[in-house]
Amino acid sequence: MLVSVEELEHSISVKIAKEAVMNINKPGSLFNPTNGFLETKVYFAGFPRKVENALIKPINPRLDGCIRGWNLMNQGASGVKEIIQEKQNKHCLVSVEKGSYYPGSGVAQFSIDYNNISSAESWQVNVTLNIRPSAGTGVMLALVSGNTVPFALSLVDSTSEKFQDILVSVENTVISQIEAMSLCSGQQSSLEFRVNRNNLEVWTPLQEDTVSSEHFQRQFAILDKAMKGTVATYLGGIPDVPFNATPVNAFYNGCMETKINGVQLDLDEAISKHNDIRAHSCPSVQEDTKNS
Repeated sequence: MLVSVEELEHSISVKIAKEAVMNINKPGSLFNPTNGFLETKVYFAGFPRKVENALIKPINPRLDGCIRGWNLMNQGASGVKEIIQEKQNKHCLVSVEKGSYYPGSGVAQFSIDYNNISSAESWQVNVTLNIRPSAGTGVMLALVSGNTVPFALSLVDSTSEKFQDILVSVENTVISQIEAMSLCSGQQSSLEFRVNRNNLEVWTPLQEDTVSSEHFQRQFAILDKAMKGTVATYLGGIPDVPFNATPVNAFYNGCMETKINGVQLDLDEAISKHNDIRAHSCPSVQEDTKNS
């Protein structure tokens, strides 16, 4: 697809495949000369942050997709190729499918209200995760309050070879552990949990676990206090908190789709998201997660 932008005397003409699709009136010169040259910066697939914040109407900030066959200013891939080769996160995946991909290097943050006015429990967290992990250890979801992690759902390598355990923790105490599941097999798995101030229920394809506040009174009291305040929801890991704040500190690596209290989360709507996380494209199982 050939896209061109041309500055005319009184307007800007945008053409796709040599056909004009948009003409924009302009009050003056679009670019100002510097030392006899017109200097401009071209951004692909998004805006610089200072421009993002100045937009009259918010626009989805980044393109989640692949651009191949670069030919900038009729100079082929010259210039662009060097920039892309140096940054692995800018390479195209060979084959993709639906889902969000967490490369194990960052998190996505959401602001979610867990208060449930219609329930006597006052707050509740119902989560469904569809996961296909590439590594056996990492934090999938965490609720963070200040420098503490009052709730976290994590994946850890099991003592059994090629198996993983599911951990649920409140601060640095594990309150539920489901052992020996084959989650890094390349197949998608579904995990569900429901937690309120009285109990925790966890479901996996093969097992389930129920934990009552009677057995972990201190931990449920910590969680209840945090949930009545302000918590931030993190997917794919935890932010910069003390190392001993939670049993697992590693970032999650793999594909994951998340539904919280009946709402499917869109990573493009996150308060913040690491640049390496792909919101809507996940490497296919048959392909290596390395880019080409």
